[in-house]
Amino acid sequence: MVRILISVKDDKINRKIQFVKNILNDVYEVLEIFKPLLDEMLKMEEADRYIKNGTIERAVSLFSDISFLCKEIENESPLNISLDNLRN
Repeated sequence: MVRILISVKDDKINRKIQFVKNILNDVYEVLEIFKPLLDEMLKMEEADRYIKNGTIERAVSLFSDISFLCKEIENESPLNISLDNLRN
């Protein structure tokens, strides 16, 4: 019984670590995407190009992924699990 609980706990920790890795990878990609955009914003007439080629849409998608992953981590917190157990 204890071994199963430890295994489940390890799986949850590994899952959270993977979420954090995904978040960091997405943040890095967003920053890489926006660096050229920010450089071009100084020239304003060039900024429209990034809207048209989907760069901004990709960044929005990444931020959405980051938001989802953060919510997943929050939902898996021990406090939430304990509260769910109390309800049952």
